[in-house]
Amino acid sequence: MQKEQGFKKRYILVPVFFSLLVFGWVFYFLKFPVEQEIYKKVRINESTVLYITQASAGAMTSFSYHYYFYDAKKSDADFIAHVDDRTPFMITNDNTAAIAVKEGQVYLRVRGEVYSFRNTNRLATIHLDASPW
Repeated sequence: MQKEQGFKKRYILVPVFFSLLVFGWVFYFLKFPVEQEIYKKVRINESTVLYITQASAGAMTSFSYHYYFYDAKKSDADFIAHVDDRTPFMITNDNTAAIAVKEGQVYLRVRGEVYSFRNTNRLATIHLDASPW
């Protein structure tokens, strides 16, 4: 007969193991990767191209459109390979945004939500005309 009741390690190891298993599952499966593909490509000048990508995070999300400036001398495959390393200057849900290029300046007319916008004067000047619907 046992004189005193002791603590059994299996009573703590089993919940810790299942907690780690659940945490791993949440981290792996619920971290939705954003998939991007080239939607449109507009040449700004001899050294710069405007890429618009259609981004999707899965079947339950709507598309968003990311706008990037990129080197015109590089290929589309090179752009897609490095798109995750770059920050878009604009993210919107408008797939019919009007794009006009005049004398190296970019004129964008967006009718929808603009989720983020950052004007970069380094590669081209951007003029944005945006309104919600």
